[in-house]
Amino acid sequence: MQLEEMIRVLARSSYWQNLYLASKDTDGIHLFTNVNRFSGMQNLFLYWLRVYSMLYDDLSTKETPFITQKVIDDNIRCDAYLYYRKRKFEQEMKKHNQSKRASEAGVKTSPNTNFFEVEVRHE
Repeated sequence: MQLEEMIRVLARSSYWQNLYLASKDTDGIHLFTNVNRFSGMQNLFLYWLRVYSMLYDDLSTKETPFITQKVIDDNIRCDAYLYYRKRKFEQEMKKHNQSKRASEAGVKTSPNTNFFEVEVRHE
């Protein structure tokens, strides 16, 4: 088993997820003996702790049918879900920014309004 795979197994475990949540809620619990200047491995572990914490939040809210425990437990499926989640967020941000620009330009929109960008050049 590769090092990152082992880190991911640990990071998604209920033991480390509970410690991670407790360390966020209280100041007295630290995950490592050092409290700053983390090593590369510690940073990678913290990254995956945050990712799996977010995924477990997604799972508990049941906002999308695509996240299941099976997805969380399988690295390939998990990575695919993270890609889907990122693309969905980017699309929502793009739609929000377009609506904001339209609002600033004084254009009234409805939920069914579509936007596209047009570049105008003076020649």
